[in-house]
Amino acid sequence: GFFPIIHYDPVMRSRGFLLYILLSASIASATELLINFDNFLAGSAPTGFVSNVTGSGRPGAWKIIDDQVTTIALAPVLAGAKVPTRHVLAQLDQDPSEEHFPLLIYNGETFTDFTLTTRFKCVRGTVEKMAGIAFRIQDERNYYVVRASAGGNTFRFYKFVNGERSTPIGPEIDIPAGTWHELSLSCKGDQIRCSLNGRELIPALTDTSFASGRVGFWTKSDAVTYFSDLRIHSTPPLPSAQDLVPSLPPNFPRPTALTTYPHPRAH
Repeated sequence: GFFPIIHYDPVMRSRGFLLYILLSASIASATELLINFDNFLAGSAPTGFVSNVTGSGRPGAWKIIDDQVTTIALAPVLAGAKVPTRHVLAQLDQDPSEEHFPLLIYNGETFTDFTLTTRFKCVRGTVEKMAGIAFRIQDERNYYVVRASAGGNTFRFYKFVNGERSTPIGPEIDIPAGTWHELSLSCKGDQIRCSLNGRELIPALTDTSFASGRVGFWTKSDAVTYFSDLRIHSTPPLPSAQDLVPSLPPNFPRPTALTTYPHPRAH
């Protein structure tokens, strides 16, 4: 939690009107969301999500299936050993349309500032082998996306505005198909950072198109792609001084600023 110090006009402060209010319960701390696909029924689409598509063609076929999942750190250790089987999310439709981007959007929350981590495996595809995360989604035509292509061996960021893609940003890098990889991203204000397998391969980005929105899984064309658990740490926006104390008595001065500090008990 946090405790705020609310500042008043200097004249009023000189008269003793500096008010300290301890409201750690009023300001929300960071929260964590973990979506574990082991909790969903195999052979069906996961609940709490909606399937959509950007561009042409039909929405994807998203189902929970079984697959062997390893972490990046344990992959060399487990080489040749039996790997545990878990439920994963799979996009199985193979629509070969070029401008075809299946989306599975999480309906539970809208996120502003957050970090997100998931794992993916590009399984097969003739036109494309690709996996991505769409974020700050407004609708199926307006959002950011960071994606990895095992077909073109590229890691790229771009945005859709009214259905039109921006110029992609990101490097060429070897991304083997049939292997689990980790994708992570962070949004704080207008700052966006994207990493693949623990490496920040795209320079820090600044973009003001979308301030908040939903998140979702994303693929392209005929890519058959698997995703493992989704983990999101989010921080709600801090309220303003006026929002925090909307009903002070008339004889109290109007707040001019709000400073927050970590509550000592949070450490």
